[in-house]
Amino acid sequence: MSRKRAAMTNATIDYSRLIKARDIKAQRDLIPAEISLLQAMIVVGEEKWARAMEIAEDAAYPWAMRAALRGATMLVRDSETMDTLAFLLGLSPEETDRLFLEAAEVRL
Repeated sequence: MSRKRAAMTNATIDYSRLIKARDIKAQRDLIPAEISLLQAMIVVGEEKWARAMEIAEDAAYPWAMRAALRGATMLVRDSETMDTLAFLLGLSPEETDRLFLEAAEVRL
């Protein structure tokens, strides 16, 4: 049996495109820690919000999480409630960050 060897080539790494941990932290520091539920609702939009709340009201969904979503007036970025809401809305972590940035601009 003969084995073929993969050809080794020289690769160049563009280090300028790497994001450093301190840069990620600096970006995260710009994201508000809290927004109001109403600010989030305005940014998300009525139709998408209603679909997420339909899912959240399903009796098969854990009671405590349904109660947390119903009773929330503020959303905390790194909370389990916000992670669940982001999941229901179909938001990635980056989209959730953008939601917080945009919602913070909404003046009530």
